[in-house]
Amino acid sequence: MDDRVQIRAFIEELLDEQDDRASFADDESLIKSGRLDSLAVTKIVMFLETGFDVDFARVEFDPERFDSVAEIAAVIAESRGLR
Repeated sequence: MDDRVQIRAFIEELLDEQDDRASFADDESLIKSGRLDSLAVTKIVMFLETGFDVDFARVEFDPERFDSVAEIAAVIAESRGLR
């Protein structure tokens, strides 16, 4: 399964927990817009560590890097490039 498909599915689950079922684009801001909060960022980090083996000891941790599907996919790609 494509990374972005998995990321979108996970983000949709997070939004659904807040009764937010509105659509969103891959490059749409989700944190800055207020649709996701700091708890969601924590869940995204755990999702990346367990689902994609992202090691934040090696990849820069910046909450702004989790603001959109495209940015999250870039974190995964960066992590793979470090292996």
